[in-house]
Amino acid sequence: MKPLLFLLLTATMAFGQQPALKEQALPAIKGSILLPDGWQMKEESEDGVIVYQMSRDKAESEEEIFSTGLILSVTTKVPDRASMKPSEYARDLLTSAQEEGEGAKLEKTQEGQLECLRLEYTIESEEGNIKVINLAKANDATGTLYFATWQSAEKEEPALKPVREAVLSSMKLDPSF
Repeated sequence: MKPLLFLLLTATMAFGQQPALKEQALPAIKGSILLPDGWQMKEESEDGVIVYQMSRDKAESEEEIFSTGLILSVTTKVPDRASMKPSEYARDLLTSAQEEGEGAKLEKTQEGQLECLRLEYTIESEEGNIKVINLAKANDATGTLYFATWQSAEKEEPALKPVREAVLSSMKLDPSF
């Protein structure tokens, strides 16, 4: 019976392969992230706020919104901008987002000196429900807030969840930034 189970698990893993992930450098923030092969990335910066847009879809115009992807906003000098610590600012942002998703539960963890807050919820759209994950990583010591928003069609959730979790957990951030 065990050989049959092993064969079944091996076949399931082979056919259910996730796309290969490649390390993408984020030099402006001294970091990196793993992205699925073939994904697009665009970087913008203005007044100390750096925004990375990473998506499966290639946007044809500035106004076009991607269906599956991640936006990572990195804000430096949060205490000067918002008169509060990055962790407090993150809680305020996520409390506002929590109102959009009924029953959304805020999870809190710690990664070294980074306070991490995560919120998952679903929003309605004309094209179908959208799964949204907000992940804030606040560095109160340096005044920097990393705020990631993942979105994808809820109907793709079973297939995309392993990719999403691999991407979100792969963020390497410089603790001195």
